[in-house]
Amino acid sequence: MILFELDGTSYANMVAMGSKNLLSDIERVNALNVFPVPDGDTGTNMRMTIEGGVEEGLKTISTSIAEVSKLMSRAMTLNARGNSGVILSQYFRGISQGLDGLEKANVKQFGEALVSGTKRAYKVVQNPTEGTILTVVREAGEAALNDYKDGMNLTEYLNNYVKYAYESLARTPDLLPVLKKAGVVDSGAVGLILIFEGFIKYLNEEEIILSDDSKDEKKFGVDSKLINGFSIDFSLQLQNSKIDVTKFNLKDFNSILNGLGTNLITNLNDTLLDAHINTFHPGTVICQIRKFGEITKIKILNLDIDEIDDEIKSEEPIFAREHKKYATVAVANGAGLVQAFRDMGVDEVVSGGQTMNTSTQDFIKAFNSLNAENIFVFPNNSNIVMAAEQAAKNYDKANVYVVKTKTIAEGYSACQMINFDSDDIDTILNEFNEVISNVSTLEVTYSIRDTNINDLIIKKGDFICIYNGNLISASKDRISAIKQAFRAIPDFNDKSVLTVLCGIDVRIEETQEIEEIAKAFNSYIEVYPVEGNQDVYSYIIGIE
Repeated sequence: MILFELDGTSYANMVAMGSKNLLSDIERVNALNVFPVPDGDTGTNMRMTIEGGVEEGLKTISTSIAEVSKLMSRAMTLNARGNSGVILSQYFRGISQGLDGLEKANVKQFGEALVSGTKRAYKVVQNPTEGTILTVVREAGEAALNDYKDGMNLTEYLNNYVKYAYESLARTPDLLPVLKKAGVVDSGAVGLILIFEGFIKYLNEEEIILSDDSKDEKKFGVDSKLINGFSIDFSLQLQNSKIDVTKFNLKDFNSILNGLGTNLITNLNDTLLDAHINTFHPGTVICQIRKFGEITKIKILNLDIDEIDDEIKSEEPIFAREHKKYATVAVANGAGLVQAFRDMGVDEVVSGGQTMNTSTQDFIKAFNSLNAENIFVFPNNSNIVMAAEQAAKNYDKANVYVVKTKTIAEGYSACQMINFDSDDIDTILNEFNEVISNVSTLEVTYSIRDTNINDLIIKKGDFICIYNGNLISASKDRISAIKQAFRAIPDFNDKSVLTVLCGIDVRIEETQEIEEIAKAFNSYIEVYPVEGNQDVYSYIIGIE
């Protein structure tokens, strides 16, 4: 179809086709890691972000491009996951701002809105890095607008945009050395180009055929790992045959379930209890709750397969917690880590971490479960900080402060020092930040590709150690890789504490070998093992 003006309906359909085109080649986007670790989720984060907007846009009856783009950008903001998702959501928010007040946008107005999107995307990143998706949207947007001629239709304009985007993409390795070393281009920019190519396919009335793998990205097979656990919604009839119902204490009941999962919400109506919980142990939850009564209704969803629909979400009961002046929210993955953060006094632990980035909406849901004046958030992952900051900006029921913990090790140390005695926000934040500044993080995982980084020749499947974001050792043997890493840390002799968070794929007894190696380099160092059960990383070691 030849369009010289774009209304809200066509815009929503065009973005939907862009989302579908991204999904059709999502594994290529995910595979473009500049680091050889198994966390290729850029494409997935972008898909989940844009699909939230598409769902909102397709169900609205409005034809105003201003109104539809605003609804879609807000939904993308709430569904934003990872840095790539947050940047994408803010890019579309900027587009929406550029379309404000318009029923329809002509080609030049739409091109100007794309430039507006670029400015908004740059604004949300504190230290914009060139050679990323930011560079590509800026250069493509400006070049396409400069090339605009009267009488140009939207397809012609977008073809120019994509042409300039590919030219910019080819330059990203020259702007960002880490891309050149890894022999790749920026993955977020590739995802963005796929979205725009989907725009053009919509205008050309082409069809996108998805492979079986693309159609069901969440399929669960014999080799799958349970990453997100289960969502359980249940109704429980309290029974005198099991307890004295008149003496039932909801707080005691909640404390039992809090140790078994996250996102707990309970509501007691006389003797009927409704509840929601996310857990890795549904059987244990069922056994525990049946000590108090009998289940009258239950729904269990595998969160690696199923999405909880909006209707279910809206029916979740609200548990009115005791009012607090200060409350805390932390992100963690792994039953041991979840319990550890709860034991340290964290009020709400949100599921998330490497490869399973927490969305803005996940944070807002956690904030809503609290009854507090001030909320401190520990993202515990560099790829989740931006989503936490967006949640804080979009929440007005409490003052939300993001403590920029970029690793689980930083968050673990910071939460050990939770102390609100000063009753002063600046003092509290300074104390958290002082703790974080003294923590270094060594992450032990495996490589998903052959590569050569920092003069290290790495083969697929090798164990690798990443120290404060830099790859410092690699070996076919995990313990050997850790030993090399300790040797490579220049001030290891000056450190005094190692907190060893053990992943789901290792035995905690192996930490005895790690302790022996550490003490061989530094006889004064103390080693504290913790059964974290986290995925992806065999060990996350906090070094202080």
